Amino acid sequence: MKKILLLCTVLMISVITTACINNLAIKELNNKAELYLNNGDTQTAICRLKSSLDLDNEIYQTHYNLAVAYNATGNYEGAIEEANKVLELKPEMSDAYYIIAIAKEALAYKLLDNTDSNTEPSVDAISEFNSKAQESIDIYNKYLVKVPNAADSDKINEKITELNRKIKELTEIQDKAINNSDLKKKLISYKASEQLDYEDLK
Repeated sequence: MKKILLLCTVLMISVITTACINNLAIKELNNKAELYLNNGDTQTAICRLKSSLDLDNEIYQTHYNLAVAYNATGNYEGAIEEANKVLELKPEMSDAYYIIAIAKEALAYKLLDNTDSNTEPSVDAISEFNSKAQESIDIYNKYLVKVPNAADSDKINEKITELNRKIKELTEIQDKAINNSDLKKKLISYKASEQLDYEDLK
């Protein structure tokens, strides 16, 4: 019985010691990652944060810092994924909503960047932009509800106004394109049914 008790005590001490070592390592990795982020070395920060997550995937601050780093490098899908993990682990972390809104806004505008500057965006690109822009607006609003006295609320409201303006502008372009497309289809259908003779065109 004493041997079993001794063995259990040794195992418990071993587990506690390992947990303490992991916590210290995670804290050190996160601190270094924040320093790298502040100094603009985002890629090194990302490496440190991923190493931290390998040790413990349940620390919301690590996921939050990784979401910030991903946003900074243009990995908006990664930023959204990490910010959603933050909300799973700590639902009251309202700043995660802000990161998601920024990332969705950036993804929306990225769709328009892929359009040739001399041509209007396609109907599909407009639909995708409008969808992502509306998601961004909804999440910005959710953030403002959670943080009513946010220091940057004026800036966020300007972003919402601009996104709404862009959605309206692109919807008008989309409606014209759909109407023109319908008109072209009607003309093609009309020409096919009439079967005009060349002589009729003189």
